[in-house]
This record gives sequence, C-alpha cells and structure tokens, in this order.
Amino acid sequence: MMKLLATKIKLLFSNTSLKRKILTIVLVSIFLISGVSLAGLQIVSNAYLKLLRNTIANNLSYSATTISYYLSNIETMSGLMLSDSNIQNNLADIRHSDNPRIRTEAYKNLSYTVLEYYQQYKPNFISYITLNNPDFVTYSNFLGSRKTPEEIESRVLDAAQAADGRPVWISDYGKDHGIFMGRLIKNIQSSNLEELGTLLVSLDLEALMDSLNKDNSMYEDPQYYIRTGETIIYNDNPVSASIHYQRRKPSGQSYEIMTIDRHKYFVTEKSIPGFDWTYVCYVSYDPIFQSVSFVRTLSICMIILSILSAIAFSESMITFISCHTRGLIRKMEVFSTDENAVIESDYDYSCRKDEFGLLNRQFDHMAEKIRNLIQVNYVNELWKKDAQLKALETQINPHFLYNTLESVNWRAQVAGNMEISSMVESLGTLLRATLSNSTSHFDLKKELEIVTAYITIQKYRFEDRLEYSIHCDEAWYNAQIPKMCIQPLVENSINYGLEESTELCTIEITIEHQPESGTLTVLVKNDGSLFEDHLLEKLHSQEIKPHGFGIGLININERIKLMFGKDYGLTLYNENDWAVARIIMPYITDQEGILC
Repeated sequence: MMKLLATKIKLLFSNTSLKRKILTIVLVSIFLISGVSLAGLQIVSNAYLKLLRNTIANNLSYSATTISYYLSNIETMSGLMLSDSNIQNNLADIRHSDNPRIRTEAYKNLSYTVLEYYQQYKPNFISYITLNNPDFVTYSNFLGSRKTPEEIESRVLDAAQAADGRPVWISDYGKDHGIFMGRLIKNIQSSNLEELGTLLVSLDLEALMDSLNKDNSMYEDPQYYIRTGETIIYNDNPVSASIHYQRRKPSGQSYEIMTIDRHKYFVTEKSIPGFDWTYVCYVSYDPIFQSVSFVRTLSICMIILSILSAIAFSESMITFISCHTRGLIRKMEVFSTDENAVIESDYDYSCRKDEFGLLNRQFDHMAEKIRNLIQVNYVNELWKKDAQLKALETQINPHFLYNTLESVNWRAQVAGNMEISSMVESLGTLLRATLSNSTSHFDLKKELEIVTAYITIQKYRFEDRLEYSIHCDEAWYNAQIPKMCIQPLVENSINYGLEESTELCTIEITIEHQPESGTLTVLVKNDGSLFEDHLLEKLHSQEIKPHGFGIGLININERIKLMFGKDYGLTLYNENDWAVARIIMPYITDQEGILC
C-alpha cells in the first residue's frame, strides 16, 4: 500500500511543471526547517525547566543538609549533656540527698552548666533548654520557656520518657512554637540506670528557615514548607496545604508544575538526611510561564513570518527562473514546426554564464547544425539516387563471376585436373558466403563447409606443411551461429602459424555442446605461434593498434556480444605450446531465436 502511494506521488511529482517542482522542494525544505526550529524551541524550554529544577534542587539540598546539620548538633549536645559528669553528679545529689545545702549547691551547679551549653549551642537556633527533675526545673532562658504552653512541654517530657534515653523530636507545634527535642537522662554510674531527669530543647524553626532563605533572591518569592508524613510542621498556609494535598498522589517526577487557584507553581522537594522530614519548595510559575509563553509565541510568529517571506521570495525567484525555461520551450516548438524559421528571443543569452545561457546557446548551435545537415542530406540523397542507378548496372557482375567459375570448373573436370576443380569449387563456396547479404547467421554445418573450403584452398598452397582436423558431432550441425565467425580464426591461425614459420602447422577445430549450461563452445587451436598476453583487451584499448586480423578478432567478439549478451564472446589464451581461440555462445537451433 505504501509502495503504491509512493509510486503515485512520484508520478504526480514527475508530471508537474518545473516551477511547481522547485516550489514543492522549497516548501518542503521550509516546513522541515520550521519543524526542527519548533522542536529546538521545545528542547530549549525543557532545558530551562531542567535548569530551574536543578537550581532549586541544589538550593533545597543545601538547606536540607543545613537543617539536618543543626538538628544533629542539638542531638550531639543532648548526648554530651547526658554523659556530663557534672550533670550526672548534681542530679544524683538532688535525688538522693536530704541536705538542703547540697541540694542548693547542686541546683546552682546545674543552672551554670545548662547555661553554658545554651550559650555554646545557641547558634544552632536553640530558643531555650530546660533540665527537668522531680523536684524542680533548671532553665537556660526562663522568659523564653514561659512562651511555651505547659501541655506542650508535658507532651515532650512524656515522649522522652517513652523513648527511654533516645532523642525524640516533637514537630506538631512548629507553626506557632517551633519544634522540641526531649531526652531522658539516666544515671550511667549506677548499675540499674535509674532516671535522673529529662532534657527539653526548644528549636526556633522560624528563625532557622529565615536564615536559610533570606539570601535566596534568584527567583521571585520562593516559598517553603516542611512536612513529616501527612503533617505540615512549617509554613502551614493555604497554598502549602493545597500543594501538599495534591502531592499526596505520587506523580513519579522529581518536580511538578501545579495549578492552585488559577496560579501556577513550580514544586520540588528534598528529604532531610537522618530525619523523616521532607523539605518542599514552590515558586510562583506565573511569571516564568508568561515569559516562556511570550518567547514561544514570538518565536512561532517569527517562524511563520519567515515562512511567508521565504514563500514570497521563492515564488518571485522561481517565476524569474521559469520564464527562461518557457522561452526555451517556445524556441523548441517553433523549431519543431519549421526548422528554417528564424528563432528570435527577447533576451540576449550570448553573455549569460549560467545554465540557461549555456542551454540557449547550445540549442541555437544545434539548430544551425541541423539546418546544415538538412542541406547536406538533401545533396547526399541526390548522390544516393545516382549510386543506386550505377548499382543496378553492376549487379550482374556477381552472377557473371559465378558463371565464369562454373565454366572453369567444367573445363578442369573435362581435362581431368581435379586439383583445379576442387580449388574452383572451394573458391565459389567462399565467394557465395562472403557476397551474400541475405542473412547474418548460418547453421554450424554451412559454417564448417566454408571453413573446409578455405582450408582446401590453403592446402594446395602450403601442401604438407598444413595439417588440420575438425571434430564436431553431426547432431549439432543445425546450431545457428553468427556468419563467418570461425573462418577468420582459422585464417588467423594459418597467417601466424605458417606464413611466419617454415615448420609444420597443425590446426584443430573442436565443437563442444554443454547441455547443462545450454552453450556451444568453438575451439580453434594451432601450434607454431602463441597469443600475446591479454591481446584482445589490448586491441580494444588500442594499446596495440588493430590492423589486419586484429580487426577481425575484435569484430567477431563484438558481434557475438551484440547478438547474445556480455556473458558470451571470444577469448584468446595459450595452452602449453598451442594458441587457442575460444568462442562461447548459446546453443540455438531455431532460426527465429538468434539475434540478427
């Protein structure tokens, strides 16, 4: 189906005018380039989105790592406080001593120690630290702790109690009060690891996030929120809640472009290392979308304008080019109607160096040559008529020659001179074959009769110096072969085997039929001479100038190839001390089957 459609399109294109062909090529090229341009525009847009994603992702990765760093520092601080000998000893004194002085001194030491840790780790955005025991609470910042409701602190202490010495984070109150870490302190110096107190650390999440994002001015108004599981623990505003609700359905992408209340947002997220929290960033995509849309629309408009301009320019240029084509066609039409008409043109092509100038000059030159040839042919036609009249006068000559030879043969037979009679009969056979123009082929039997007649004449000339033999099955006598294709090879063998030597020359003619390939092979072998290597190729390329029998060899090879094809022909080679001429041709017995 596709092949048929392609054939129809090709035929339709072939039959259109040159103007339409060129215009079609130009339009296809324009639309291909436009398609590539649009694809490139899409690639650029995607690359911009990827750059945006990578930039925000890098910023998120840094922020997430920083948050993880501060949280880990606070956990490290809690570990140091848990194992601090001063805290361990003073908490143990408070728990086991009834002496007011010892308990007061222990409380005083704990206050100093907690304050030292608070001052040291305050850059980690710690709001306050409290060290709680059954008797009293030690504060690093009493006023800061009073801002936290008691029920929140109670929940943190309960969670720390349940964690049994592991740090536990409470993030449910991040929007209003920050996040909290609680950790149970046990007596590591006793075997039963009795409980001594509970450490509570408050982290100012708002201050931490402000410090991370205050210098981020790469994009307009970036917003962040932190979630743990299904709960937002920071920046719980309506947009964050909407984004969080929609992103609960996995998209399988590292970023999304989401629409919230008819506004677009570019959203990406990053997990905070070491904690089950996710840090999400969203940027208003409206200005970016408007910018990208404007660039895309402008690019499309420019492409369309370029297409229209290219079409208009192509149309004008093609019209300018096709007018010269139409002018040349008109000249041809005038010349085909009357070759003697004077062909005039509105344009002077004598100085044009392009193809149209060359075509017009060549056509004018060709028209002039045709006019001259017409005149010459007219004169030649007169001479031809005269030659035909003379040929009628001399056509009696071959019949006169044949009758004369018959008379000589009869006189030789009457006189009993059979040698002269045999030579005259052989000569008559040769003359009839060479002077007959009725056909271009013989059957194999008649060709061998001609060869026998020729060798018979040569035997009388060279007597015992010439020996020959013909090997051919009579079943192949009806094979049709080109006229006079074996006799020139025998003549060539005698010429080089006897006339240039005084030794005995043996000529063998062998005819072979290969039924499996359907071919007939003629072998003419002679001793006393050898062929030059690649003789036939050298004769064709005129590396050796053909003359005499060289022309005959080329003629035989070309006649066979013209009749039967390039797979057949004449081959010359040497076999031991024999020069071999081999002809290969199809085995054809029907006279209608040979090419004439």
